[in-house]
Amino acid sequence: MENNQITMFRSLNAHSTNYTIKAKIISMWDKKMNGYDNQIYRVDMLLMDEEGSFIQCSCLHKLFKRFLKFLVVDDCLLIHKPSLAKDTTKIKVTGKDQKLSLYAFTSVLKTDNWSSPRYFFKFTDFKSVLSKKVEVNTPIDFIGYLVVSYPIEDANRKDGSKTKRMNITLKDLEDQKISVTLWENYAITLSNYMNDKNRPAHVVIVVHFGTANIYQGKVGLTNMFEASRVFINSDIHEIKEFKDRYLEKELSKSSSSKQSCSQVISNTEDEFLNVEDFVLTGFIASIDVEKKVIIVGTIIAISNDKPWYYLSCNHCKKQIEEKSELVEKDDGSFDVLDDKSFECINPDCDAVDIVPVHRYKIPLRVQDSTGTVSCTLFDYEAIKLLKKTSKELLDIYSKVDTSTEGSFQSLPSEFDVLLKKKFAFQIKISSFNISNRIENYGISMLSSDEDLLSALEKKWKVNESDVSESNVQCLSDSVGNVKSLSKESQFVMGDSVTPDPIDVNDQDPSKFENIKRNLEDVYDVDSSSTKRRNSPGNVEINNSIKLDLITPKIKK
Repeated sequence: MENNQITMFRSLNAHSTNYTIKAKIISMWDKKMNGYDNQIYRVDMLLMDEEGSFIQCSCLHKLFKRFLKFLVVDDCLLIHKPSLAKDTTKIKVTGKDQKLSLYAFTSVLKTDNWSSPRYFFKFTDFKSVLSKKVEVNTPIDFIGYLVVSYPIEDANRKDGSKTKRMNITLKDLEDQKISVTLWENYAITLSNYMNDKNRPAHVVIVVHFGTANIYQGKVGLTNMFEASRVFINSDIHEIKEFKDRYLEKELSKSSSSKQSCSQVISNTEDEFLNVEDFVLTGFIASIDVEKKVIIVGTIIAISNDKPWYYLSCNHCKKQIEEKSELVEKDDGSFDVLDDKSFECINPDCDAVDIVPVHRYKIPLRVQDSTGTVSCTLFDYEAIKLLKKTSKELLDIYSKVDTSTEGSFQSLPSEFDVLLKKKFAFQIKISSFNISNRIENYGISMLSSDEDLLSALEKKWKVNESDVSESNVQCLSDSVGNVKSLSKESQFVMGDSVTPDPIDVNDQDPSKFENIKRNLEDVYDVDSSSTKRRNSPGNVEINNSIKLDLITPKIKK
């Protein structure tokens, strides 16, 4: 067979089967019979010739034993007398209407005589995908630096069966970011890799035969069923070259010699239980650095005077504004064109042909035993809880209060599943919250899992019905960077009394006595009690100094 003339894929025709092809197996997957999960109907392969052309190839189950030992991914084969068959699949992996088939008169031999590159990639840039220049379900190759990976999660197929899904964000050398969804075994493999403690800090991924998709108006990338081949930090030239160029570029932009690495968002349980930033709502406003913290509370209300959805950019998720074009008429008046255009408020977004996407921003009021705060529930977590997109709710509830964009005269009944329910929340304290003293925090993640809530309350000794003073001190200390009292701090008790300033680090008892005397002028002192509440934050007061509890004087 080695001496036979090799036929390239471009020369294949149905007039004869008396030819030999040399091909490498790029990927391989099996097809199971409908209704029989364990019964394989056929094995499909993606083959590549030495010119870099691709064709799909199948082997029916009755011939498995004959060819099985040759069917190894990345092996090179000499295939004599394959048959051409019609590709009846809805989505053509290679774009060809015909495929090869291994049948009774086909013979196969392994060979090491491969003179071409290991792989032929034709990378598509992310900007072309985001601007919708790439047709959906068209096979493409793409490469990118893994910026962040999210937890693997269960998902449902269209037929109702269960599968696995994992979302990641990739960035290319032009600083374009795009969302990528991997399914089934691709998701499991990447999740295991990213959660390996010994993995490299920087991760580059190549997807061979992926495709573009659109979900809820947002353009992204995904694997093309089982035909795709995913390379994760593999020892191939394309990944090494991309990683070197990417890190060199990032280093030139940063004043630090340390570059940010590929990040992993842990699964929900790890994200809540393995962090040390747990805080009661009463102490949130005292935090003066940007960070994410964990709170446990009950949703007691949903504000109906604020929008619960917004129109977003389909590229960056930021809010968009509708633009209208005025045309001057002959009489000097102006008319508004019917054509609407949208502009993203994000100055860093250069998206063109913006398609508005409805997203959730549900304004919640969350309460624990120390107070109530405003939190905003966004699209990703809201859809998981409500099982509907905001656009689907808008289609159901058409009666809109136009005085407030995004508000209904009555809130959707679907929101009732949120009310009076306890959750663990991961919320973000932003620079905007701190500088403007705005107590409205974005929710990054939440969970109502009873086992998780119980574990959190056990870990932090939290009981909403009875929070002890020692626990309050412990929980507030755990946050760190809590604003403490300073020399400039002043306590104002009553209408006209301003005690002397106090430095809490100064342990001079006489200064505390001065404060006590000032307060006694306005309050009756209950000298029978000497117990005091600890100050929030990392503030320690000498235990030998005791401040009596005070109660207001009643004028007689």
